[in-house]
Amino acid sequence: MEGSPYLSEDLLVEILARLPVQSLLRLSTVSKSWKTIIASPKFCSFHLSTNRNSSKILLTAQDRGQGGVAFGKRPEERHFLLNNYENLPADPSWLTPFDFPFEYPDWTSHHIVGSINGLICISQSLSYFPDAQPNLPIILWNPTVERHVCLPDPTFSLAYNASIEFGYAAATDDYKIVVVRQLGETIAPEFHVYSLNSNAWRGGFEMCPPAAAPVRNIEERGDRRIFGSTGAFAGGKMHWLVSNDYEMEPYCDTLYTFDVAEEVFAEVGLPPPPEEMTQLIRGTPRVAVVRDLLHVVQPTLITLQMYMYWTIWVKMEDAGSCDMYWKKLYRVDDVTAVFVCLLKNGELVMDKDPNFSRTVLHDVHGALVAYDPRDGKFKDLEPLSLSQQRAFGNVESRNHQETLVLLDRTLIDDPQTTWNTCQVQIEKDDN
Repeated sequence: MEGSPYLSEDLLVEILARLPVQSLLRLSTVSKSWKTIIASPKFCSFHLSTNRNSSKILLTAQDRGQGGVAFGKRPEERHFLLNNYENLPADPSWLTPFDFPFEYPDWTSHHIVGSINGLICISQSLSYFPDAQPNLPIILWNPTVERHVCLPDPTFSLAYNASIEFGYAAATDDYKIVVVRQLGETIAPEFHVYSLNSNAWRGGFEMCPPAAAPVRNIEERGDRRIFGSTGAFAGGKMHWLVSNDYEMEPYCDTLYTFDVAEEVFAEVGLPPPPEEMTQLIRGTPRVAVVRDLLHVVQPTLITLQMYMYWTIWVKMEDAGSCDMYWKKLYRVDDVTAVFVCLLKNGELVMDKDPNFSRTVLHDVHGALVAYDPRDGKFKDLEPLSLSQQRAFGNVESRNHQETLVLLDRTLIDDPQTTWNTCQVQIEKDDN
């Protein structure tokens, strides 16, 4: 074989599959035969399955300073990658800057919907400017191989009340995007599905009430519900946090799931509320995924004492049954810290206010810290020079890994897309 006379192709593939993506990209320039192997769909899939434990966390933080509707511009954002090792304690060296190459107008901003198998889904966010009309495409981007795909323009409006999630169907090797649209108080939500394999949208399908466990303690006060994206993909399912649209109970009360392969919705109740609800306020929970298991992190505020704690739950499944229940892992008591993400080593990453008394000024900087619930200790992850430039309490996280996804696809011009970019065609293996 050209370039490797002493190695069989099978052995060469085994060796290459254990290398990081950046090394493979350099090696693909060694010979034509190596490039053919590395860019093949079969090898890309094999490399992905071999490196499942190599993961990172993509963090997005807002800068301090003026932004929002009153100033006619969005707050500036910074992005970081955080290593996520299973058998090592978190360390400041794990945090590195991450370049985001896409430019957005001042009146809008981008939203990282999710990241699956190294492919990041990005949509336009109108959270700061709800009256603006969205006209920018949804993007699928693999930063490691520097390839991206702009989706065809949808046949429906991406209004501010639309909610987007990103998922993957392993059986068909297809990446899908689902948009849920709430059209009115008396109209059932509808959903639309995009498939990367077909490069097309389907919809709008009426979202029928899912047959699942009933939601606890919810009175019948109308059908309108608010769907909140979580970016959490676990067990082959997307997840939305859902709350009823009425004033007395503003917190989220249930999860909606969408099975990406079967394309069906189901409803799952959230963990139970604290036993003593007097003088307690439950905030909006965070949803995280660790080792393909869904976790819910529930903030609770004791109003009279101004004391806050976070409860971490993991979703379990009974053997031989589809009934789901929640197992309480631990509780973090700290009013000065906001949850960011969970690490595979059992530590929590939190955004800690270094001067809690100044929080009322709404202009404090946070400090990313790792918290180990086993010993109750915090340790710094973020240099002071970085933390002083961003706002406290506005850090979002998405799981991420470096892969070859999209390297096996040929990019061509797509006249159906607002931006003059591309659609995709899958390269065929010779075998």
